[in-house]
Amino acid sequence: MGFFDQFSGERDDQSRELPDTMPWDIRPSIYDHLCLHIVSEQPGLVEAGYELPDEERVNEDLELRWAAGALDGVMTHHSGASDADERVEKTVSLLLTCCDEPTAFNKYRLYQHIVEEHIVALIDAVIARLLNEPQLKHERLYELAFSFATESPDRETVKFGIAILGLYQVEENTELFLILGRHDEFTLFCAVALSNVADDGEQALWELAQHVFGWGRIHTVERLANTENGEIKDWLLREGFRNAVLDEYLAYVCATTGGLLEALRDPLVDRDLLTAAGELIEALINGGPAEDMDDYEEGATVVELYLQQLAESAETLADFLHTRAIQLYLSNQDVDWDSRVERGWTSECRQELQAVCHRILEQPEWPERVRQGLESADESLFFQANQAARVLKIPTWDYHWKRLQQSPHDASRWFHLLLVCEEPQLPQVLEFAEQQLDLAQIASGPGDALGVGKEYQQHGCLDYLLQELRRFPGQGAALIEAGLRSPVVRNRNMAVAALATWGEAARHFEPLKQAAGVEPNQSLQHNMEKLLDGQQLEE
Repeated sequence: MGFFDQFSGERDDQSRELPDTMPWDIRPSIYDHLCLHIVSEQPGLVEAGYELPDEERVNEDLELRWAAGALDGVMTHHSGASDADERVEKTVSLLLTCCDEPTAFNKYRLYQHIVEEHIVALIDAVIARLLNEPQLKHERLYELAFSFATESPDRETVKFGIAILGLYQVEENTELFLILGRHDEFTLFCAVALSNVADDGEQALWELAQHVFGWGRIHTVERLANTENGEIKDWLLREGFRNAVLDEYLAYVCATTGGLLEALRDPLVDRDLLTAAGELIEALINGGPAEDMDDYEEGATVVELYLQQLAESAETLADFLHTRAIQLYLSNQDVDWDSRVERGWTSECRQELQAVCHRILEQPEWPERVRQGLESADESLFFQANQAARVLKIPTWDYHWKRLQQSPHDASRWFHLLLVCEEPQLPQVLEFAEQQLDLAQIASGPGDALGVGKEYQQHGCLDYLLQELRRFPGQGAALIEAGLRSPVVRNRNMAVAALATWGEAARHFEPLKQAAGVEPNQSLQHNMEKLLDGQQLEE
């Protein structure tokens, strides 16, 4: 009998406020869901496992969804604290009541409070209060937390349960945290718990880090920043920094902790490590949400060693692009290089490194390698080849046209084709668009849709077309008309922006007159009316 079931027999006056069906009776528990989607010897979860049982409730009426694990980061770091103390006190009160009187009513009331108030954003404050409660019944609190973690179908209560369980040093819960932590939504909470309960917390964190690829990878790797374990340090350099959010989050941690400088001093750096080193250096150059090249004391020496290795072994398009990123960094005159001199970025150093970059990028093999990449069915390799082609000024129209014909409802292929589309190719592009896109279905009437999801796939294609039509005044009338009648706000904005380049002709475009009469967005309607009055739109 589950912990929830133990309460189901309690019936009193308060039971009238209980729903006919408890939440945990409607859907499977998240823990059971994840267990069913783990395949032995495979990292993470199978694809269906990432869709949690409470997905419909959490994302009801939302077109834009939070990435797994992202909301907690925002709520924890940026949530206002105006009512935090009051919410913490209410949570602690409900917890204490539930431990003193474990009735179905008390359990349900706490459960709903956690779900509706997103209490996990305040979990540290809740725990701090609990630790100062001398009369707290710890055995009941532990049982309550375990039931939340293993039997709940709602993510907030699972996280709450994990956080409370982490207070109790029960090593047997390590496996539980390693399972729940495979989903990025729970990794942060499991990482903290593992640090407290596992016999070897660092090893457990590393194991978990290899099973997550989004925010979970970020949360776990940040907690490995002080490791002295040689295996973990090598993994950080070769793989640990890669994640589905931004490599820039982890590049500095992995370069410093992993010992990138020492690794590049080895005259026999292998291909995988050389590629990873290039990715780390480029991420440090890009900078962003974490420490970057300006924080990296060894940066100049690392770049020098990397280019020395690459000068003799550059062969992949990734090598080409990493070298190009370094070249652009070194030649940037809009930064204060004087402040970087103490970290080794002297004028002489930069000149020497730029010369090495030039020699690598001028190697005669690159154009052929780029053309081979442009023919590749591998999306990653094609993307690299497309970037390199821009640097080498290799025409790519034919490659993009061929790819678009193979997948005409792929918005990204429209985007790349239109970037290289010029006046002579425009007629065939417009004709193809009118053949492949269901303009009547797209033009279902104005609304406030954001255009996210599979049902808006063709709207996304149209969006890129309308965006580029601003370069071709007077062209694409059928596409603009469909855009003006689209339920996606951005489509209509792009259609109006395209019409703004038509000059006087826009005033006489009948679909614009019709659209202005029914446009629900006041700002957009105002712009439509300005065009009809012969006025220019503000940039």
